[in-house]
Amino acid sequence: MSKQGDSWKAVEWKEIPASLDLFQMIFKYVRKDHKILDIGCGFGKTCFELWKKGYKDLFGVDISVNGIEYAQKLMYESGMKNPEKRFINGDAQKILFKKSQFDFIITQAFWTSIMPNERKTIMKEINRLLKNGGYYYLAQFGQTWDNPEYKERYEDGVEKGYERGTFESIDQKSGKIKYFAHHYTKEELEELIKSADLKIIDYSKEKFTTQSGNVVDGHVIIAQK
Repeated sequence: MSKQGDSWKAVEWKEIPASLDLFQMIFKYVRKDHKILDIGCGFGKTCFELWKKGYKDLFGVDISVNGIEYAQKLMYESGMKNPEKRFINGDAQKILFKKSQFDFIITQAFWTSIMPNERKTIMKEINRLLKNGGYYYLAQFGQTWDNPEYKERYEDGVEKGYERGTFESIDQKSGKIKYFAHHYTKEELEELIKSADLKIIDYSKEKFTTQSGNVVDGHVIIAQK
């Protein structure tokens, strides 16, 4: 499997998956005076949700040009000043913000399409950007082997030599592979977070709804630097 970033750069904002709302766990830790960064912000859905709740010091980064342009437009129309300086187009492996400037970082269903060789680099970026004592919120689709549809997808992926839990996301119109998706075990996410010297302080297993309407297991984690 090759790097998938190029396939996301030109995707239209309406095609960016965004089926999850924030889980209540986040509001036990995030404060109104926090400087917040959403990595893989897409078209700004999560930041807009926070904005409506009174969180104002919001930033986002995404590889999709169209997604970022829409996020800037959405936040500008919502009253944010200079959203073009807060929502930037870029690769999560090298985020163009200075170190130790965020109190809170969010990844909402972000890791699904991240390749194995990219994951620890991105986690190091999260560590670099967080202030000491800062929080990291992760909500991620989990492996759901008791769902017959996903069990078949996972097994097909294993037969093709993919990482266990990885499967092909197929374009229904063309029949071609759109991207490779990966559903995580709790242990995989714990290992990933610990690789960046962050400490897990809260966890919840939830039910997530995918873009196609399927219900799968999900993991919600709060970690701290």
